[in-house]
Amino acid sequence: MAKDTPFDRARDFVEEKIDQTKEVLGDSYSRARDQFGDAGDDLRKNFKSTSKRLEKDYGYLWTDARKYIRENPGTSIAVSLGVGLLFGFLLRGDDD
Repeated sequence: MAKDTPFDRARDFVEEKIDQTKEVLGDSYSRARDQFGDAGDDLRKNFKSTSKRLEKDYGYLWTDARKYIRENPGTSIAVSLGVGLLFGFLLRGDDD
C-alpha cells in the first residue's frame, strides 16, 4: 500500500470540499428554479397579453407611420436625423 502523503491528504480534502459545494449549489439552483420558474411564466403571459392589447388599441399608429414614411422618405430621414442629434446633445453631457 502506498504511503499517504500530505499531497494525497490535501487532494482528498479539496475533492471532498468540491463535492460538498456541488451539492449545495445544486440544491440552491433547484430551489431558485422552482421559485422563479413560475414567475417567469407569469411575466411572459402578462407581456403577451399587454402587447396584444397595445397592438389592438394603438396598432393603427404603426400602420399610419409606415404609410407616412413610404410617402415622404426625405422628410422622415430629416426628422430622424434631427431627433438623433437632439438626443445626442442631451445625453452627451458636459465635457468638463
